[in-house]
Order: sequence, then C-alpha cells, then structure tokens
Amino acid sequence: MPPVVNPLVPTIFHEPWWMEVVTGGHYAIAEVADNGRMVGRLYYFPRRRGGLTYSIMPPMTHFLGPAIIDDGGNPSTRFLRRAQITQELIRKLPSASVYQYKCHRDITDAIAFQQMQFYTSVQFNYEVFPDAEDVLWKNLRGEKRKKIRSAQRAVIVSDIHDPFEFWQFYDSNLQKKDSLNVCNRQICCRLIGECLTRNCGRIYAAFDKNHQLVAAVFCLWDGTSSYYFMSTRTPEAHNGAISLLAWEAMKDAASRGLIFDFDGLNNSKAVLFFTEFGGIISPRFIVTRQTFLGGIALNIKNMHRESKYFY
Repeated sequence: MPPVVNPLVPTIFHEPWWMEVVTGGHYAIAEVADNGRMVGRLYYFPRRRGGLTYSIMPPMTHFLGPAIIDDGGNPSTRFLRRAQITQELIRKLPSASVYQYKCHRDITDAIAFQQMQFYTSVQFNYEVFPDAEDVLWKNLRGEKRKKIRSAQRAVIVSDIHDPFEFWQFYDSNLQKKDSLNVCNRQICCRLIGECLTRNCGRIYAAFDKNHQLVAAVFCLWDGTSSYYFMSTRTPEAHNGAISLLAWEAMKDAASRGLIFDFDGLNNSKAVLFFTEFGGIISPRFIVTRQTFLGGIALNIKNMHRESKYFY
C-alpha cells in the first residue's frame, strides 16, 4: 500500500527539499492556521524583471497550488472550508503584477481563485490507475501493444543510476534535433540525484544489441502518483523504445499502488502517444491573476512557447 499522504505536502513538488533545489531557496510560503493548527499552505516565488514583480511556476515543477486540510464533512461543508482557506491564502500573497499556478490533482475546481479575481484555464492530463498487469495490458491500444512487443525483441531494459549520464544523453539528443534544452543542468541533475537517493525516482533505460544507450525515461513518485517526467531517445532508436520504457514504468507504479500520471499534455503530438496507454483524461487547472502590464509581459513570454495552445 502507498504511504499516507500529508495534505500539506500533497505532491512531491510540494516537498521543501524540491523547492530548495528548483528555486535555490528563493521562495516564500503563505500559511493559514486554525486555533494554532496549520490548515493551509501556498508557495510563491517573488521575482522582479523590467520593473515588474511576478510569481510563476519554478523550473521543472509541473504541479503546485494550495495544500489544504479541510477536516472532512459533507461535500458542501468541505467545499466551503477549502474555498475559505484558499481565499485566506491568496489574501496573504504580497502585491505582484503576475501570479500563476498550475494546480495539482486535488484541486478539483478553481472557484475560490475566480472569486479572488484569477482567470482560469486548463491543461488536460492522462492518468492510469493501478490494476493487475493483464488488465493494464488489455487496456493498451492494439498498435501500442505491437510497438512494445517489437521493442522487447530489439532492446534490453535496464536502469541508469548516474543523473549526469542521463542529462548528457537527454541534452545530446536535443542537440541532434536542433532543439533547445530548457532544463538547467545543475537543477536537473540535483533533482534526479535527490529522487534516486530518496528512493522516489528511477531512470528506465533501453540499450540496443550493441549495448548502446538508445532511450531513457525518468519517472518520480510520491504517495499518490508516479509521474512520467522526462524522456529521450536517439534518432536511430527503435520506434517503440520509449513506449516500452513507459510501459515498464506504468507496471512499476501499479506495483506500488500508485496512479501513473503522464504529467500533462504539452503538445499535440503527445495526445495520440498518451491516449494509446488507455488512461483517463483529467483536468489540471491553471490560475492566473495579472495587472494590465503583467498581462502584456506574460503574453510576450508565452509567444515564445513552442505549443501556444498547450501548457
């Protein structure tokens, strides 16, 4: 059974050690207490650029949002309690030109944010819930099963234990495609190293018959979900190598009683790839509050994203 999840640390991305690595310690926390007991936390990341103060998601942090203890009750009581705590957290945020969060799966609506003058958008995500291996296999699309079987005959699956080896492989494959690596080497290697040390991450690797590394997938997990976090392959790799590694990671997640979370659709090509694994589509709410100038700056930033209609 997976461990009991602390509501104030609902995902691995809420862990203090994660925040230290991705921000270099440059973060703050809004907190709400009830009779001396902490019931709500919200990270924020004050930065200044071009005369504007802003707080957006830190690097390599896929989900955040408020962490809340609502103490149960009927649905209406829980909704009102969560909304109250969320609004109190937002009131504690200092003034800024932009605030933006991509919320974790426990945030099932964004009404409290809307009440506090945040705009709401959504990123769609695929989740595969833990089940018996034969059930998971049956739920794969037929074409995906064929690719995986073919890859099993062409490559050998193993692990990589060196974060820098993975990063070098990841970076070199992007260079071969003339693509920009947006991952900072130091942050990436530290995060992977921390996950491996804390036994909450694994690098799945595929080697060809000549023992050459041709594909790799890094997944990390918390008490609820295993996240498909980073993947890379050489141009010559078998076209089912990544699918095979994702399948291995999915089975691993199921054995731990964890949801396999594909970490959000960020481009149109990912839609078919993720769909073929038989997951359930779920929303991740993105909430944004901005001033007029902050909105202009955020729009300019978003113009440089490769997939403007995905997050």
